[in-house]
Amino acid sequence: MKFYQRCCACWHVFWTVMSTLLQVWYGVWFLSRLQHPIITIFGGSKLPETDRYFRQALLLAERFARNNVSVLTGGGQGIMEAASCGAVKFPGKGRVIGIGVSELKEKPNPCVQEYISVRYFFARKWLLTRYSQAIVIFPGGYGTLDELAEVITLIQVQEMPRIPIVLFGTEYWNPLMSWLRHEALKHGTIQEHELSLFTITDDLDEAFSLVCARCKNNV
Repeated sequence: MKFYQRCCACWHVFWTVMSTLLQVWYGVWFLSRLQHPIITIFGGSKLPETDRYFRQALLLAERFARNNVSVLTGGGQGIMEAASCGAVKFPGKGRVIGIGVSELKEKPNPCVQEYISVRYFFARKWLLTRYSQAIVIFPGGYGTLDELAEVITLIQVQEMPRIPIVLFGTEYWNPLMSWLRHEALKHGTIQEHELSLFTITDDLDEAFSLVCARCKNNV
């Protein structure tokens, strides 16, 4: 009985690993065919259309698409929907891709042109960041903070090339910068130069310029 249980457990682990690898391989194959450059936009799924950050995400993504930039998001609601709907206004320019997590049972927003579903969060984050030339992060909750922390950590330990990271919304993100400067830096848990790994702004022009420094047809 114990041998049978062990075999079942091993098979479950093997199948989980293989199915995850297949999903990631498919995602890599799919993203490798995308028009470059590729920009990832993160942000909260609970922000309504009436929120000013929803509108700003829509306008920024619209500008990316107008300049032949493909936009990646988590494919869900809130900021992800704003970015998708902004970018889709220019069909044929870039692509609007959503990468979701199947176990969340969330539906892709109506503006996503193509949608990839993976089983685990780590696979989603890997696909959302590994092919991006820059990342813009709008206000969000724990999930958004997790995405921000992981990207900065990977750059910090040189497991990921340094790319522009823009935190949009000074009112929202400045308290985080204050904590990093007055607590984390003071206690030696981060170094001074690591505070420059990202930029905080409220200016759509600045965000676009920082992110699309190498984009073609900048306006």
